[in-house]
Amino acid sequence: MDITQLQTFIRVSEYGSFTKAGEQSFISGTAIMKQINRLESELNLQLFVRTATGTKLTIEGETFLPYAKQILNMLDTAIEETRKSAINRQNIITVGTSILHPADPLMEIWKKITTQMSDFQIRIVQLQEDLQSQNREYAMLGKTCDLIVGTFDNTTLKQSFKALKLGQYDFSIAVRSDNPLAKLSEISFADLNNQALLSVPLGISDTNDQLRRVITKNYPKIQIVETTGRYDMDTFNRAVAENIPLITVTPWKRIHPNLVSIPLKTNIHVPYGILTTKLPGSNVDNFMLQLNKILNK
Repeated sequence: MDITQLQTFIRVSEYGSFTKAGEQSFISGTAIMKQINRLESELNLQLFVRTATGTKLTIEGETFLPYAKQILNMLDTAIEETRKSAINRQNIITVGTSILHPADPLMEIWKKITTQMSDFQIRIVQLQEDLQSQNREYAMLGKTCDLIVGTFDNTTLKQSFKALKLGQYDFSIAVRSDNPLAKLSEISFADLNNQALLSVPLGISDTNDQLRRVITKNYPKIQIVETTGRYDMDTFNRAVAENIPLITVTPWKRIHPNLVSIPLKTNIHVPYGILTTKLPGSNVDNFMLQLNKILNK
């Protein structure tokens, strides 16, 4: 006797027909009848009376029916509770993601190492900006998520958060698709002479400040137009509306459908990685330690 036979027995008792039970199971009525015949043979009981119009439970069948249902219900409960216990044993790590701080770099790594970190389960949460904070989405760390993937090239961020470096982003210049610069395969600072250039203010990004120093020293004809703070979607919309080139980095290359990102010719790059609070808790600390060991094997 197996689970399928019990399920078939219950289905036939409900529909009163091998054919109708077969339709519900997407198999033939003959296949259903063979399952019932085999079940009756194994139990040495007649469960149904066969008639020209269908089937009817025998007294033995009526007696057996509630027990069959109970067995299947107990099995469902056992499976559900077992799954719950497996999930409860896993440590859930919440990863924040947004358009400006995509979790893709970590997710690509996670796909490759998930079997090596089976004690942990990743849960993705959508970041909502804290507009009252200077660091916006970074302010969500420890509140709505355990970690995010982001840049950490700022003294304030280094003092406030812990980071595990994953790599470096490259600088690009985002321009409207009808801008002549969009035809170039690479943009140099010389290409930007006599043009306005959108940039975050000084002091927000160390690497962006390095770019600004190069521009100030060697390309004074580039007119820097500062944003009010860190980039948000309004910044990209402004670049489109005013047709102003914008300093951008790798993960933002497809952030706006009307902007084209052209690699900037520079040796300056932006470090990025996984960011957590200084005191994220033992669960996140253990996750970061294990991840660091795997990445540095």
